[in-house]
Amino acid sequence: MTDTDKPINPKHEKLLKTRGRGRGKDYEPFIKVHEISSSGESVRIRSASVGRVHHLLSRIELLAFLVFDQFEQTIDIREQYPLPINDTLDICSRLGIRHPQIHGGLTVVSTDLLVDLSPRQQLAIAVKSSEELSKARVIEKLQIEKIYWEARGVEWRIFTEKEVSDGLRENLLWIQPYLNPDMTAYQQLGDSDVQDLLHRLKRHPRTKITKLCAKFDDQYQLEPGFHLGILRHAVAHRFIRGPLNKVFHSWTFGDLSLRGEAFASGVNHAS
Repeated sequence: MTDTDKPINPKHEKLLKTRGRGRGKDYEPFIKVHEISSSGESVRIRSASVGRVHHLLSRIELLAFLVFDQFEQTIDIREQYPLPINDTLDICSRLGIRHPQIHGGLTVVSTDLLVDLSPRQQLAIAVKSSEELSKARVIEKLQIEKIYWEARGVEWRIFTEKEVSDGLRENLLWIQPYLNPDMTAYQQLGDSDVQDLLHRLKRHPRTKITKLCAKFDDQYQLEPGFHLGILRHAVAHRFIRGPLNKVFHSWTFGDLSLRGEAFASGVNHAS
């Protein structure tokens, strides 16, 4: 029996009726974290760019997601994006390779991240560990994705852990908890709170920000970590731009800027 004569895996056939459709907040990924067996590396996270909860299946996928979520041109990220089986069957036939399947049923090929950028550009991202790229079957599956997207004029890339420097990784994991959908402590922060923090930091432009935030906590009799929490929240949610390739504990005021506008010269909210 050829692959074209085989049925679609019943679970995948059912999911295709509702998953992998829509854009922005209306998109629903083909695979969700609770539907797979995991070693504890899968995670749900709320994006700053889209504002919905995303389902990421590995630590490397999380890092890739955070990189693009912080990219200013990003307007949408769709994870676990399913490719039409008719198209992937045709590609496999042309390549002379077996279509992905399980127990005799065809399974859907999905792209880890489909990123929409402004203006009118898309990137399809396959996220893999560098070790996986030595496996012949992994390369075959990546070829399916590459041919599918390039035929549609979409740039396709492979993202591995080598794309992330140590400093960038530390910063991304530093802001990650503030995108946790269950994180509510800082959700009510407004522009004035961020402006207040920046106004206080501006008075000491050469002092490390982490040191200043601890000093402000004592000065204003707030819980330890309060001011740094505001900064982490503001960076995570793209209110403040910071040099993510430079580890956060070396940042000073001059490393920060408000996204989309210059610092207000006269902030009157601060006490």
